[in-house]
Amino acid sequence: MKRWFLNCRNTLCWCLVGLGICLILLGLVSLVSSTARPSVTYAQDDEAEYIGARECNSCHSELGRSHTESRHVLTLQKASEDTVVADFSQGEDVRTVQFPGEDAARPFTLEDAAYVVGSGRYVQRFLFEADRDEYYVFPAEWNVQSQSWQPFTLAESWTDPAYDWNQNCVGCHTTGLNTRRGTWEDDGVQCEACHGPGSVHAEEADDAGDSPSDRELRNIRESIVLSPDAQVCGQCHSRGTTSDGDYAFPDEYLPGQTLANSFTLVAADDPVHWWQTGHAMMPNMQYNEWLNSAHSTALSTLKESPEAEDSCLSCHSSDYQWTQAQISAVEAEERAGDAPDALTVDTAQFGVTCTSCHNPHAENNPDFFLTTSDTYTLCTDCHQNTDEGIHHPVKEMYEGVQIVDNVEGKPSSHFTDENGPECTTCHMSEIPIESDSRATHSLKPVLVDGSEDTPPDTCTGCHADLTPDYIEQFVEGTREKTADRLQTVETSLASAADVPEWVQTVVDFVKGDGSLGIHNYAYTDALLDAVELQMGLVQITVPTSSMTQAINPSDCEECHRNEFRQWASSPHANASLTNVFLRDFANQGRPGYCMNCHGSGYNPDTSSHAFEGVVCTSCHTMENGVEHPPAPVEIGKASEVCGRCHSGAHAPTYDEWLVSAHNSSGIDCVDCHTPHNNGLLLDDVNATCGSCHQEALTDPVHMGEEMDCVDCHMVRQLADDGVHVVNTGHSMLINPGVCADCHGNTHLLSVRESNSSTEQQIAEVNTLQSEIDKLKEEADEERNAGVVGGALGALIVVIILGIMWRMRSFL
Repeated sequence: MKRWFLNCRNTLCWCLVGLGICLILLGLVSLVSSTARPSVTYAQDDEAEYIGARECNSCHSELGRSHTESRHVLTLQKASEDTVVADFSQGEDVRTVQFPGEDAARPFTLEDAAYVVGSGRYVQRFLFEADRDEYYVFPAEWNVQSQSWQPFTLAESWTDPAYDWNQNCVGCHTTGLNTRRGTWEDDGVQCEACHGPGSVHAEEADDAGDSPSDRELRNIRESIVLSPDAQVCGQCHSRGTTSDGDYAFPDEYLPGQTLANSFTLVAADDPVHWWQTGHAMMPNMQYNEWLNSAHSTALSTLKESPEAEDSCLSCHSSDYQWTQAQISAVEAEERAGDAPDALTVDTAQFGVTCTSCHNPHAENNPDFFLTTSDTYTLCTDCHQNTDEGIHHPVKEMYEGVQIVDNVEGKPSSHFTDENGPECTTCHMSEIPIESDSRATHSLKPVLVDGSEDTPPDTCTGCHADLTPDYIEQFVEGTREKTADRLQTVETSLASAADVPEWVQTVVDFVKGDGSLGIHNYAYTDALLDAVELQMGLVQITVPTSSMTQAINPSDCEECHRNEFRQWASSPHANASLTNVFLRDFANQGRPGYCMNCHGSGYNPDTSSHAFEGVVCTSCHTMENGVEHPPAPVEIGKASEVCGRCHSGAHAPTYDEWLVSAHNSSGIDCVDCHTPHNNGLLLDDVNATCGSCHQEALTDPVHMGEEMDCVDCHMVRQLADDGVHVVNTGHSMLINPGVCADCHGNTHLLSVRESNSSTEQQIAEVNTLQSEIDKLKEEADEERNAGVVGGALGALIVVIILGIMWRMRSFL
């Protein structure tokens, strides 16, 4: 008994010691928390009350003046001649409604409107006061862009709850809303809509007087919300409902709180609000889209990286940017009080949020409150290389900046075009939303996916000459090919020795850009070409046709009008423009060398070509660079001229001709074909062949009705892709299988059929295979049952042994 008491006493002592240590640690944490200087985000005091923008402006007069004319304030105004941009002299039929208590329907007028809704950028709507503090939105709106009235249809009847302003809209067009009474503190989006109720903040400032101490300044700043938290903007720039489903806006949310606690965003698969491409279909869904973007996860992604450093926060964290700005202001003596502590990867709270690009207090109210009017600079401030190795070199890739000595830089054609696209052209393209269009904040281009329920794709808005199918195949083909090439190179690098450093630099550069060739395919292709050559993955390919100066075919038309007219509609003229070529060109990732034959004036150094299709100078060359006229032009009659392009694996015409009787007999391409329109000399196949082979035309069987010489002598064979020709028939040799197509399974003419299995044999094989599969399935089931049974048996044995051991200890 005494031993037991001593053990208990020792245990109690240790527990008391542990409790004391925990209390000490807790006190230290509390002390640190109370003395640490705040950085950006403060929790809103639930007891604070709204005091109105007028009270805020008494101290913050400069901010107040600039904000007064901002679009935030103009979201709700008293209806008057000064606040209306709509023309009430037109659109009476659209504005006609049935007013309560009136006998006949009539157009609503400015005098019927209590408030104007909307700043005048897209549309203006108007409110009707149905009862005291109860408003309905009129079912017609003024389209600012088209300068006309249009229906605003939310339901069949104007009295439908869909038009109820108090239930659906008021929370985001007012400040200091009291939903129970239907009243609010300020019209429009004013200071306290984003910074929270300001009564405590104002009291702290009044108590501190004109010369607050550092501690008083800290208390003043802590009593109001100063935060780049996207939820502050998201309370209105989003679509959803309150938790109880009563309102379409967050009626209980205060800045500094968690929006999701009181507001549920629309589901990501809701077809009423989303295009199936992942882009918003309704207005005011910027926050919904942002949540699906990489900007929203920029900080969390960084924190997961083992290479994360505090310096990365300058682009990955909006509150880091805010804090650094405050520290700089204190150092420059432009801000009173203590500077906040610099944030670290561990203490930063927010990723790339709204305020990273927008400044609601920007002077002169720039369009969309952007921090800079130059959107390209705004994006590339972060989307560029760092001083410490390759990171996300989007800017360098797009501009074609030279990164290694081995490969000359090649700017994207988009970048060099004076009217070319910028980042936002593709990544924030205009998406149709109701009667207008809005820039997407998903930051994803709209790609062609073949379905009908999609907004207009990003590319064809500029490339109207290209079909959506072509663009889809080009984008997918380019990305897939680049990804495959990168994987092949990296696999080779893993087992290679003594690889030059520049090779890894190129790989990191292409991977870091992230577009897999879309931002600048020519440069990406050239860089990977150099790497593949260095790694021995490819060999140098010498172009089959010499590079000659290409002349505009229109210059030839002046004298050679008939030839030009024939050529203009020929396959040669359209060699780079047909759907078949464009589709395959896209699938191959648009390799520049294809234009060595399909275009004219191809320059392998720049992967560019001067003219589309095969032009006159592709076949008619000038010796020693002389001009024609007056010098004569060489007429390309030899088959070798055609063979420069009509040869190789996917166009083997010239290779087949070399082994044909035509070659040994001195029959060249032009003896049968007319190069200007790619036709036949005598237009008809049998007439052309019969001009030499007259005896063949007398065959009563093989020259029967609807039969041509090429049916037997020039059978074309396509590759599995259905595009490339593996046999053009220009060897003129007859395949016995061709005879079987007409004569059937006669003797050995159709060996392929005689060697094939009969239906009965195939059925027997299928039956045997089914029995084999069934036996395998039964064997697997028995094996699994045995494993499970063995495991259960072992478990039971262990339990029994454990019980016996416990019983032994009691005995």
